Amino acid sequence: MNDSKWDDRTIAAASSSVIIIGALLYYWAGEVQSTIELLELAYGSLKFFNNPMVF
Repeated sequence: MNDSKWDDRTIAAASSSVIIIGALLYYWAGEVQSTIELLELAYGSLKFFNNPMVF
């Protein structure tokens, strides 16, 4: 009998979940980057709390 904790189904499920979560993080990082690039194109720069009175 195979009494190990990590059988084939557990390894497959763990590796699949790591791949899916990694792909989702990569996708959302790309979305954030493209949104920042679009804001920079629209407004010139992305500065938070941009005060026009400061030279």
